[in-house]
Amino acid sequence: MPFLFAAGLFSAALQSVYFREYLSIFSGNELSIGMILSVWLVCTGAGTMLAVRVEKPDGKGLHPAAPLVLVACAVAGIAVIRASRLLFLPGEVLGPVQMLIVLAVSELPFALANGFVLGSLFSRAGSSRRLYGWENSGALLGSLVVYACVLLYLKNALMAAVASAPLMFLCGGRRRWPLAALCAALAAALLVFDQASVQWKYGVPVRRIVYGYEGEIVAVGAGGDTTLLQNGVVYKSTMQKPQLEQAVHIPMGERPQASRVLVILDRGHRAELAKYPGLAVDEIETEPAFASAGSRVVSPETFRPEKPYDIIFVGGGIPRTAASNRFYTCSFFLRMKSILTDSGIVTFSLPFSENYLSPAELHLYGALQTTLAAVFRTVLVFPGEGYTFMASNGPLNRLWSVHVATHYLVPSTIPALSRDRLESANTKPAFASINSQNRPVTLFLGLLTWMELFGGGMAVAGALLVLCCAVAAWVLPKTRAVLSVGTSGLVLGAYSVAILLLYQSTCGALYSHVSLLLVALTAGFAAGSLIRRLPFSDLAIGAYCACSLALLALVPSVSPVLFYLFHAGAGVLCGAQIVSRSHTGLGALYAADLFGGALGMALCSTLLIPLFGILPVAIGMGVIKVIAELAADRGKA
Repeated sequence: MPFLFAAGLFSAALQSVYFREYLSIFSGNELSIGMILSVWLVCTGAGTMLAVRVEKPDGKGLHPAAPLVLVACAVAGIAVIRASRLLFLPGEVLGPVQMLIVLAVSELPFALANGFVLGSLFSRAGSSRRLYGWENSGALLGSLVVYACVLLYLKNALMAAVASAPLMFLCGGRRRWPLAALCAALAAALLVFDQASVQWKYGVPVRRIVYGYEGEIVAVGAGGDTTLLQNGVVYKSTMQKPQLEQAVHIPMGERPQASRVLVILDRGHRAELAKYPGLAVDEIETEPAFASAGSRVVSPETFRPEKPYDIIFVGGGIPRTAASNRFYTCSFFLRMKSILTDSGIVTFSLPFSENYLSPAELHLYGALQTTLAAVFRTVLVFPGEGYTFMASNGPLNRLWSVHVATHYLVPSTIPALSRDRLESANTKPAFASINSQNRPVTLFLGLLTWMELFGGGMAVAGALLVLCCAVAAWVLPKTRAVLSVGTSGLVLGAYSVAILLLYQSTCGALYSHVSLLLVALTAGFAAGSLIRRLPFSDLAIGAYCACSLALLALVPSVSPVLFYLFHAGAGVLCGAQIVSRSHTGLGALYAADLFGGALGMALCSTLLIPLFGILPVAIGMGVIKVIAELAADRGKA
């Protein structure tokens, strides 16, 4: 039991560490998030099923070196993740196939070994309820450890080393202390070579690293230039002067008498706004590591100023992630409108292609225009160094007047703008969907612009997903219990992704609180392991997930507490369903749950929610579990 607890703790903590490491090399889009979680669950499930097939209830127990194997695989995985960037050019974007290769080499060994260990322990004679409860109790503590480390800005390597400590004391056999010493040596090596291995991920000298609430933040540069990267993506740089001048001075030219402006995510806006004497500038950051003197760390959706603003600058970037998509929804623009003056402007600049927009870029462009037009009377776009969007209930002028000195905007950017390009940029789309909290279409279109770079890469990734599902269906036992738990895993995987996306668009700062959301789910699993019987479990899970998700999507300004409570409630029901199926081995049920969760997370994060929205996905959850319940009843008959 203690080993199961320690293994659960280490697994949960290391999953978060790997997650943060992958975000920094995969640029953190939702496709990469779905692939990371899916590969982890599939490999863990495969290891569990392998153990179920080869282990016997009266076996002699785990090998004394099992803790050493887990620690060695974990340390090797972190090293491989960081070293993988040495195979690519600095700044090169990795495609789906390249991601899968990196995931397979780095994540598979630990996930497979961890799954085998869990499957071996689950195959021993004993109470399923106790085994499942111990594993989830350890995972709960591991998630809490990670959350505490994130709050303290501790390094990823230190998180992994701290989480591995309990395993070192559980090495068995005659060589207990030498094995423990080897585990400690591996953890120490991870810490000693941490700075050097982090350098592998970046092609230029790293000046500073901060493990922030929303990921890895790195200052890189050469000569007098400095660039800040967040999860491997440029946050702001001294080399972006032309784009920055346009983003600030074109909107300021529309309101030369502006006295109060708000900057949400400063990409260098404040330095340019300092050219306007007497202008009051407020700044909001969602990442404390980016906060400067006078800025506020707060969710923009909940920020309530004393006076309205004349202009609001949004520095969100292309909406390829849930973190950036939240700044382009209809509800967000309505919130910004409520803190603007009657003729105030909300503006943002995005680096679309200058001369030719790809089909996905055109659809994304149209969705942004349509969403702005649904909230504001006037929408105007300036297509120069990227595209500067402006929206207001007041007039917007196409005569570009700049009242301060600029290096690029007045001398070159404005003179180079042709009438045809301006008219094309401001042509209203024939048809485009409105980006909303319930249906984040810009998130999907942002992913499409990314996928267009890699041709058939997505077809390969999709084929591998289908292959994994086929293998899972082949190796899993064909029983009613496996069908129930497998479909519950699928529904819970989709439900968790929907919870994360809704939390980000409703409350903001997902990556600083994702550990708490996982803590709530794991606590639910642990509590569910105490329930002895759950009649009509499929119907209960389907109804609960569908209704609670619909409530979160439809009710405005939902309290963050509900997200934690609902996530925990889903964990209670799914955990209770697993341990109440005593006639089927826990290892097989655990594997079915993991395989189903992998499929649900992969499909929901990249396809279902962006294409169809939250409500259709919620209805689909209910339908799947009704079918599972009917199939179970038919089997009984």
